[in-house]
Formats: sequence, C-alpha cells, structure tokens
Amino acid sequence: MQTGRLSRRALVSGATVLGVATTTRRAGAAPLAIRVGWATMPGHLIPVLFANPPQQGLRHYGKSYTVRPILFRGSSPQLTAMAGDELDFFASAASTLALGVTNAHLDLQVVSDIIQDGVPAWHSDTWLVKKAGPIRKIEDLKGKRIATNAIGSASDTAMRALLLEHGLRDRRNYVTIQASFTAMPSLLEKGEVDCAIILMPELAEMLKTGKYRALFDARDIFGASETVFLAARASYLRRNSAAVADFMEDWVRSRRWFMTPENHAAAIGIIARFMHLPESELEYVFTHQDYYRDPWSRPNIAGVQTPIDIAHEIGVLKEAITVAPAHADLTFLDEAKKRITEPS
Repeated sequence: MQTGRLSRRALVSGATVLGVATTTRRAGAAPLAIRVGWATMPGHLIPVLFANPPQQGLRHYGKSYTVRPILFRGSSPQLTAMAGDELDFFASAASTLALGVTNAHLDLQVVSDIIQDGVPAWHSDTWLVKKAGPIRKIEDLKGKRIATNAIGSASDTAMRALLLEHGLRDRRNYVTIQASFTAMPSLLEKGEVDCAIILMPELAEMLKTGKYRALFDARDIFGASETVFLAARASYLRRNSAAVADFMEDWVRSRRWFMTPENHAAAIGIIARFMHLPESELEYVFTHQDYYRDPWSRPNIAGVQTPIDIAHEIGVLKEAITVAPAHADLTFLDEAKKRITEPS
C-alpha cells in the first residue's frame, strides 16, 4: 500500500452481476492498481485496511490488485477527481453521489458501507458551540460563522438542511467557513467560528472540559443514515470485475478483522501508528461511541436516499436521483460474503 507522509493533525481530519467474474486477467499481468479516496481517520479506515495483508487475512492483495489511498478534504473534491479519472473508488456522501450522476453525468454505483450515522445507540456527527457564549438554540446561529469541511459533504448537507428547517439560509442568515476537520477545534476555541462539527476523539475531549455544549447532531435531520459509502463507476466495475471481486472480498475481510472484539488491541495499534496518536485516544473506535459499521459492509440504501430527498426538498440539490436499483451494485458484496462463508 502506498500513502504520503502526513502530519498527525492532517491524518485525523478529516456493476455487474458477479455469479462468475467476467473479466479475466492475462497470465503474468501486473496487479490492478486501485486508487481509493478518503477524507477522515479513523472513520473511513481506508488507509489501514490494506496495511498488513497477512495479519488482516487478506487473500488477494499484491496478487490481483494493490491499493493507493489518496487523502481529500471531503467527498466533493473526490467527485472532481473521479470525473477527471484520478480515482477509481471514493468515499462518497449522498449528495455527492446525486451531483455526480446529475451534474457530472457519471455512472456511479454505491458498492459498500463505510460509516453510518445516527443508528440508535451509536454515534452521530455533533456540532459544538461555546457553553459561555450566546448560542443556546439553532436559531441563535443567525449572523454567526459556522465551520464546514467541504460544500456538499455529508456533514455540510446535514448542517444546511437542519439550519434551513429552522429558517436559516447560508449567506443570508449565516456564513460558512471551509476548513479541515482537524482545524475546527482550534477555530472554535479561538472564536474564529461560532459553531463547528467536531469529530471523535476531540469531541469527547472538548466536552470533558466543560467549555462546550452540543448544539445539534446529524441524526436530528437525517435519522439513521449512510453517511459515507464506497462508490465507483459502473464502467470501471465491469471492465475490472475479476480484480474488483478480489478487492471487495479483501475489503470485507479486513473490515471484519478490524471490528472483531478479539482483534481490538491489534486493530487500535495499527490505527494509532498510522495516525501518530497514543492508543488511549482511540479506544472508543469500534465501540458505541463510534459510527456504526455493518459487519458485512452492507450499505443502508434507504439511508442514502433520505439525505438526497431532503437536500433536494430544501434546494441544496437541484435534482434528486433514485439510488436503487440504478445506482447501487451490491453484487460484489454478495460474492464476497459467499467466498468468506462458503470457501471452496
């Protein structure tokens, strides 16, 4: 696996029916180099899923495919890279998927779960304000500055939708300031913004100080949603179906390895080394303080559709799409589960 050298703070920031794979590889052909976009760790997990193939039980890495994770600020910049053929898979938000289909005219497909927000008893993205400040309710954000990671991202769409529900429109009633997730705690502390989404583990640390209060979270507008999912172009999936089938099998195997309680210490160790953080700061990962991840990587398709419909209703999206069946291909997951549970 290849990835650039990143600072500690930068690292935290933020189809086809498969019954038998139809694409065959030439004998001796080089492994398919798969470029995968990501935006946050440890949420997306993408940079570490293929970090230690033998330990994580991967069967095909280095044989039929390799992975190059590429860091972005959010899902919107990844969509631009997809349109420019600079990525093969990306960590997409619901609104980004819709924009990719309607504006960029890409044949995008939802292929796997990454993280789900607002699942009962699990974590939801949370926006903080200073406890000593004047902001007590959402309406108090009128005239204020709110940090967002990338226009059109999952968290950005949730924030805009919820504020609009309370009568507040961007550029008319409040100002958004784009920043990396890792910069937001400092911006909020210094008073350069009045409200910001704060990711774990900073969220827990900041709430413990008693200086901040949670104003709202994403579940307030979307309920349980598929916040970020893996997406790719249907044409790419068809063209490389054999290697993609191997990649998706290993993707599911690795995610399951990380989520297995018996592997918790080893999994946290891998993540901590990648992020250059002490393991103690990451003990919450894969617990109920963290996002929900489906054990078989099955995305919540209804949880993709709801944010799209809401974004369209409030004018964030000019045009909505119906995700299933045209823009969801779960056959690779079906094949992966079959390979894992019914090995030949």
